[in-house]
Parts: sequence; structure tokens; C-alpha cells
Amino acid sequence: MSEPPAPSVPSPVPPVPPVPLYGPHRADCPWCGSRRLRSRPGHQGPRRGAPARSVLDRCRDCRHTFRNPMLAPRTAPLAVRAGVRLRHVLAARAMLRHHPEPESWLDVGTGDADFPRAAREYFPYTSFDGVDPTHRVLRARAADRLEEAYLGRLTDPHIAARLRARYDVVSLFQHLERVPDPRAELRAALHVLRPGGHLLLDVADPRRLFALPPGTPHPAGLRTELEAHGCTVLTAGRAPRLVARKGASAP
Repeated sequence: MSEPPAPSVPSPVPPVPPVPLYGPHRADCPWCGSRRLRSRPGHQGPRRGAPARSVLDRCRDCRHTFRNPMLAPRTAPLAVRAGVRLRHVLAARAMLRHHPEPESWLDVGTGDADFPRAAREYFPYTSFDGVDPTHRVLRARAADRLEEAYLGRLTDPHIAARLRARYDVVSLFQHLERVPDPRAELRAALHVLRPGGHLLLDVADPRRLFALPPGTPHPAGLRTELEAHGCTVLTAGRAPRLVARKGASAP
């Protein structure tokens, strides 16, 4: 009697190469192109064993602060995510004072939609959508944290055309520091905002919110940029967040 054939052993699956923690280092400012960069004191480079940390560089000319090298899109460690929950709540409260009942809200760079989840406590009747270049946004929709999820960047032409002038509120939570072209991202956010709608910005460096003194090489503070696009800045002081209203006649 012949013996049964030995079961075939599947060929080993080649390992998937790990996603790099950081993107390429850049020598110029993504906002104004200046090469006069200054690293935040005490952070001379990405720290070993701290995957969610990279250098915070600040442009000496326009004051834009950005992560250099930029972090690759990924889920942040639990300790980091826990550290931003308070900022989520404070940002939601800042918008509550200016627009208590928005009908629709888009969170840009939403990831797992942690910010919409926190904001929903203050805006229970608002429809929250999210856009993100990673598949985490689809997982957030499956978990009912978002009504609609868009995979990609807000600057992608097919997303920008579909969402034109759709939202009462658009939020960018420490997002401009993590994109290669922050000015294009800001224009895209205004593009999907309805006339009279509100923009919520949260930044790592509050000094970035203020226009620069006359005579500086690149007078392109965020307030100046928003006013040039027909927006009115509603917040004052040096808090790390800004609320602006898009003009009724702004494109």
C-alpha cells in the first residue's frame, strides 16, 4: 500500500520592507523657499527609539515651523496621541465660540479621526468628514467616527473638485507642519470652504500665526496669507490656534 503524499509546504512569503519613519531631509522652507533654517534647541536630529519625533525647524524669514525630515504617515504612539487630546478639546471649544452649530465639517489629515471624535462631544449634530493620505481614514469611517472618508490629499484634483465649497468648517490640526507644500494645502482648504464658512488652524509654533514686521524678506505670516485670500481672522492673543471666516465674496 502506497503512502499518502506528503502535504506540500507553501513557499515562504517574502518579508514586507518596513515603512521608513521619515521622509527626505530638506534644506529650504516649504512655505517661502528660504534656506535660513534654525532647528529647535535641544533637537539636533531624529532620536533613536522615538519614532514619532523629528526635528522642528523654524524658518528665520517667514517663521514657518515644520518637521524636518517630515514623518511618514503612520499611527502615532499611544503616549503621543494621549498628549494631544487636550489640544483637541481646546480647538473644538475655540470653534464653538464662533460657529456653535455647523452642518458639515471636514478634518484635513485626520488619520484615525481622533479630532472629530473629540469635537463630536461639542458638536453632536454636525456631520464630520475626513481626508487623509493613509488607509486609516477608511478605518475611521468603518468605526463611525466619520460620515465620509476621502483617501488622498486635499490638493489632489479629483478630491478638490468633488468637495468645492461644501463645508461650513474645515480644520487643519498641526497639518501644515507635515506637508511638503503648506501654502497649496491652505488654498485647498479655503477652496472646499463655503463663503462665510470657518477655518480652524492649530499650529506647533504660535508665533507662526502672526504677520511679520515690515521690512522682513518674506512677510507671509498665516494671518497675512489668510487676509490676502479674503478671510477675516477672528481670534486674538498668542494661543496656538486660529479661527478665520471666509469672506462671502471670496472664491
